[in-house]
Amino acid sequence: MNTYLDFVALHTRDLDAARSYFTGVLGFAVAQDRPDAVVFTTEGGAAFAVRRPLPGVDTAQPFGVGVSIWLGVPDASAYHGQLTAVGASIVQPLQDGPFGRMFAVATPDGHVLTFHQH
Repeated sequence: MNTYLDFVALHTRDLDAARSYFTGVLGFAVAQDRPDAVVFTTEGGAAFAVRRPLPGVDTAQPFGVGVSIWLGVPDASAYHGQLTAVGASIVQPLQDGPFGRMFAVATPDGHVLTFHQH
């Protein structure tokens, strides 16, 4: 059986703050705004969201550990400049990587998102 990536959701302790960060700082557009999750518009591939933790998830444990998330952007240098100007937490500087120009940011919940030029 072949599988494909369909949906990625990052857990957050504060959905309102996560919505503000992803829209106001990272510039994501909201596709759906629900009481338990915010789904963002994507150009293709998997859907992407932030959501309140599922029942049974231990919220005392740190979020954002053990996962690498890479998101494609048309111009990594321009997006890096845009995020730097609004104070995003850049945790890996703009550089050439295995998939072209790339950099990484940390979200308020500790998730590291790598943006690479595609």
